[in-house]
Amino acid sequence: MEGSSRRSLAAARARLDELTAAPPPGSTTRSRYPIDFGRLADDLDAVVDLLDREPPVRRALADPGVPGPARSGLAARLFGQQISDAALDVLQTAVTGRWARPLDLQHALSELGVEALLARAQREGALDDVEDELFRFGRILNRTPELSLALSDPAVPVPAKQALVGRLLDGKGRPVTVRLIQRAVAERYHGDLERRLEQLTVIAAARRNRLVAVVRTAVPLTGDQIFRLRTAISRYFGRDVQLQVDVDPAVLGGVVVRVGDEVVDGSVARRLTDARRRLLR
Repeated sequence: MEGSSRRSLAAARARLDELTAAPPPGSTTRSRYPIDFGRLADDLDAVVDLLDREPPVRRALADPGVPGPARSGLAARLFGQQISDAALDVLQTAVTGRWARPLDLQHALSELGVEALLARAQREGALDDVEDELFRFGRILNRTPELSLALSDPAVPVPAKQALVGRLLDGKGRPVTVRLIQRAVAERYHGDLERRLEQLTVIAAARRNRLVAVVRTAVPLTGDQIFRLRTAISRYFGRDVQLQVDVDPAVLGGVVVRVGDEVVDGSVARRLTDARRRLLR
């Protein structure tokens, strides 16, 4: 997203956070609306689906030539009787923003649906578990091409894919994790499913202002090793870092660390490759 779209998404996310934040201990303040996190996410998804089917509506709600209050009023007329008050509040905040492209508005609402589910996990103290489960499911897809194909095949009906996810994670994943993965398999505009799951992990980590560092190592790390590695990476980036450790025998030894697009390859496999190249010169 370009700058204006990022700022608009940040404003809508801030509004969502206001609505979903737990009151401080001892406070008598209540949210303006009773929050049903699942309903909020579903309602935002329903808006996204309509915008995907109806490009003229998407363009009208993101038209920078129309004043924000007019776009907010249009959103109320279109969705006011169809979605919850909380979802309408978030939607109206979003449409009054300035979007570089109408499609950015659609994608932003999809991300806000994710944030609503993650807010529920955070309220339940389960955000760490959800992050880890999303990461692990992505690794399973990476190592099981048949499953990846089954969940990505456009010829397979979405309900069948979602039912498969439900069976696979029955009793093994948090309800929020299952819902997020089921949403991911239903989305057509985010592309590769494994990459989308990685994006969801990053969004979850960002709720605590943390970066996600994917660490590949040949053998499991001890608790002390994980602590020292996390400390070193956090110091380097100047931010707290969440480690996702992936055991991969192909590494041979050492570690490979990836944070976003930045990769630090300290593996034995890489050093052997470098030595081989030098010998062949």
